[in-house]
Amino acid sequence: MMTLWIVIAVMLLMTIIILLWPLAIYKHDQKGVQIVSQKQENINIFQERLAELENERDQDNLDASTFQQLKTELEKTLLGDVQLKEALKRNTNSRVTIQHWFIMGIITAVLVLASLATYNHLGASEQYAQYLALADVPEAEHSTSTAPDFATAVQALKAKLAENPEDMEKWFLLANSYAAMGDFKQAADVYNQIAGLLGEEKTGYAAAKAAYAQMMYQVAGENMLPVAQQAINEALRVDPEEPTALILLGLKAYQEQSYAEAIAAWEKAKAKAGKAQITNFIDPAIQEARRQSGEPVTEQVVQESAEVTSTASIKIYLDISPALRAKVSGEARIFVFAKAGMPMPLAAERLQVQDLPMTLVLDDSKAAMPTAKMSSAKYVDITARVALSGSPKATKGDFYATAKQVPVHEGKELTLVIDQIVE
Repeated sequence: MMTLWIVIAVMLLMTIIILLWPLAIYKHDQKGVQIVSQKQENINIFQERLAELENERDQDNLDASTFQQLKTELEKTLLGDVQLKEALKRNTNSRVTIQHWFIMGIITAVLVLASLATYNHLGASEQYAQYLALADVPEAEHSTSTAPDFATAVQALKAKLAENPEDMEKWFLLANSYAAMGDFKQAADVYNQIAGLLGEEKTGYAAAKAAYAQMMYQVAGENMLPVAQQAINEALRVDPEEPTALILLGLKAYQEQSYAEAIAAWEKAKAKAGKAQITNFIDPAIQEARRQSGEPVTEQVVQESAEVTSTASIKIYLDISPALRAKVSGEARIFVFAKAGMPMPLAAERLQVQDLPMTLVLDDSKAAMPTAKMSSAKYVDITARVALSGSPKATKGDFYATAKQVPVHEGKELTLVIDQIVE
């Protein structure tokens, strides 16, 4: 943040200088006016000196040649003074005009707008946190791929946290990076550590506890372990409207076929949930729970839902590079999944290396959970990973390919070639 304030301070200083510049010129011109006002006084002195010379000549104290010589010198002196004053007068006439004020106004406006643009870019907390996380990473390491280099970001964050262990923003970013990598156990450990560092009295404790519960829910294969339930209870005790905790509470109720409880929890989660959470998960989950509970749904809602579902389809031609195929058994598992913001996939498919090349389709029929379907999202990130360990969680050495921000409702067809290695 220090860099941001330095840039703003420099821009404000430049603005102040530009605003004071006309005043400085005006004062300078006033001095010129004072000098020009001496012109008449110099003429008066000239006339007095000339009268004295003429008086001396009339009294025969000066001969004609001497009088003429002194008069010529006196005239030269006056002429020099007049020329100087005329130059100063011309300089005075070039004082600040409306055009100058207009130009300076434009420059000032540009500087102010540049300051606002800089603040808007660097001042946004999420973007600035990502900027700090990758600030020490050489550009060549993360500019050659459209996918974020989370492994590199994790190392950079650890280094920064070693220098400043109290930077909670970077702790959260570290946990989010682990979650994005699919390393839910590491993410859970970091979230739990964040909650311990904050304590119940500080903002963020409930969110950290809820995120810890979410990661443990993923670690258990989307089953609610006692430790996750306890974390949910602690989060809701501190903040009864914590959205992630309420979403998990609703998921548990849904799995137990307690649809009314699930709907109540998800409706309550809307109070603080983000727009993406509501659009991509909560509203579709509530609709699904109502269907399961037998609540009447209007024909319009059914038709709209059917239309959305029918367009939610992505066809993928999947293959693996010859170099990587030679390094792995044909029976090695491949996980293909689509995600949209949350760790749990909206659609998933399992196959083996020996099945490649092949064409597959991700749609609502491949939903990992009935409450989280691909049709609820506008864009998804597609990942295909050869899991050498056999686990859906990414591990070092796995082979993968990814496509970011793939439109869900445009009948998209894409080609993925697994040719990268998880570092």
